[in-house]
Amino acid sequence: MNKKQKLKIVLLCLPALIGFAVFYIVPFVRTIGYSFIDNTLSKQFVGFSNYASVLGNKYFQMALKNTAIFSVISVSTTVLISLILSLGIVKLSNRFSFIKSFFILPYILPTASIIFIWQSIFGGESYEALTRIESISAFFEILPLYLLFTWKNIGINIILITSALMKVPREVYEASAVDGAHGLRLHAKITMPMISPTLFFAIVLTFVNSLKIFKESYLFYNTNYPPDVAYMVQNYMNNHFQKLNYQNLSCAVVIFTTVMAILIFLLYRAENKTGDYTN
Repeated sequence: MNKKQKLKIVLLCLPALIGFAVFYIVPFVRTIGYSFIDNTLSKQFVGFSNYASVLGNKYFQMALKNTAIFSVISVSTTVLISLILSLGIVKLSNRFSFIKSFFILPYILPTASIIFIWQSIFGGESYEALTRIESISAFFEILPLYLLFTWKNIGINIILITSALMKVPREVYEASAVDGAHGLRLHAKITMPMISPTLFFAIVLTFVNSLKIFKESYLFYNTNYPPDVAYMVQNYMNNHFQKLNYQNLSCAVVIFTTVMAILIFLLYRAENKTGDYTN
């Protein structure tokens, strides 16, 4: 590649880089700055006292705990169900191009257009009665969010995983079957390592989508203050934004972004180790 071609690539990428810097990097740097001052008027430096206040806040602790539980359960459940269904769908490879359009519909449909149906399903008197039983109320209060998230994201995962499964050579399975590998052992030793890059991408995509559940939560519960079990970090940040409490908001953003970055980094490290093993 000569210098002229490199210059063309840089010029083509420049608008995207400028846009990313203006709309993401610069605001995030300013957010970090806001997290170290007492307020936007005096702008007095207070060190890490804002972080100590946020981390000690019981509502932030509750929101962080709920977000972590929701992400772990919803991501693992959605990816596992997608993987199981994909193993069955791959046998219908000749019909996959036809049915994959149905799987992607929940992912691209506007949330506001489908939330009415979900409210009608979980808004009946019999279901509301279950949410008033003290011992099981928390489970039924958060259950609609889990089902809505799984229903909306399972389709795109099936498309990704099934496409990866269809690219695994049939000869590999035939050779492994001759050597005595069958059933779960066949998938554990052959299928999982060979589709690991796509599987990890599906996990990361589903994890990122799980952090966007605030929109579904707000529309479903129709309030900024959902039940305690459904109170997420996004609710905490949105409520402080409405109160113009930019210091707590900024601290929550920085903490949340740091945790996200660490988790995604660990996922990619695990993917690279799996990739090295398969190679």
